[in-house]
Amino acid sequence: MVTQPEYISPIGLLSRRISQVRWLMVFRWLLVGCQAATVMVTWPLWQVRTLPPMLPALPLPAFDMGWLLLASLAVILIRPQIGLILSTGLFIYAILIDQTRLQPEVVSLMLLTWGTLPDANALAVGRGHLVALWVWAGANKLLSPVFMQGTAQWMLGGLLPNAPEWLYVNAGYVIGGTELAVGVLAIFPRTRKLAGVLAFGLHMGILLTLSPLVHNYNSAVWAWNLALVFAGLVMIAPWREPVLTSLKRCRRPVAALVVFLLLSPFGFYVGMMDAYLSHNLYSSNIPQAQTTALDPRVTWDMLNVPLPPERRLFEAFFRQTCKVGEVMVIRDTRWWFVQQGAGFVRLVCGEPLP
Repeated sequence: MVTQPEYISPIGLLSRRISQVRWLMVFRWLLVGCQAATVMVTWPLWQVRTLPPMLPALPLPAFDMGWLLLASLAVILIRPQIGLILSTGLFIYAILIDQTRLQPEVVSLMLLTWGTLPDANALAVGRGHLVALWVWAGANKLLSPVFMQGTAQWMLGGLLPNAPEWLYVNAGYVIGGTELAVGVLAIFPRTRKLAGVLAFGLHMGILLTLSPLVHNYNSAVWAWNLALVFAGLVMIAPWREPVLTSLKRCRRPVAALVVFLLLSPFGFYVGMMDAYLSHNLYSSNIPQAQTTALDPRVTWDMLNVPLPPERRLFEAFFRQTCKVGEVMVIRDTRWWFVQQGAGFVRLVCGEPLP
């Protein structure tokens, strides 16, 4: 029996379009609030400081960014396009003068906010980011031994302290597999509503686990996970077109950007993309640094965020804080780096870089 395609009248299509635009606007307000909350709970990160040192990508003038960022976010609520251009420019400038600010929650919330504009190009960027986030965050967790054998049990144990033994042992597969499954389900029109529902449960669970109700950990990402609780329902569940059809409706540079968002995280494994830009979250297959000098983990206490786990940032941090003779060791377990002989690097303060 051949199923006839569903007929929707022009009035019905218009009504659906108006409803979607309205929900995207409401979601935009939530995203702006979440980004503002993120800036406020990491306030010292956005100010000029000497310790922990600022790690510039370019030699640009440095000045306090916190109030400017909050003001630009407020503009988004009044004039979305102008506000997004202004806010994005300020966040990019803030990161260029201090790469410590290259935090996944900040980048993700900005991309999602762009996706709330009533435009096929902007919406494609937001959707592409969500699919990439779920697919690669799940895959990276499944490839991380420490997550599979430790972090996942820590997360599950806080939320379900009396979880069955089989669930506790396989928590890594459940969490990472669910995240990966949400991303895959979001690709196909028939399963996108299910993806939205699963994303709601997944991120609600993560938010509760990290919240003061359970572990009270990493408050910088609480607002981000709150936004992700609803992202699938607002941006993925109503999406009816096949992926290729949506891409064909976009301008070529935008379609290329979406493809880049989807595929570029693979570059992490060959040293071409940063861990956080590749959705490598709560995993252990990232560069790790140990030192007799000031520990880079001091950023957790002083800025409420981790130092992004990149060799160039560990080296820059060490060179700005060490005393002559102090040592930093950087280990990288990625296959590509091990094969290149770069899996182990030893830095000595006062000596040239290897």
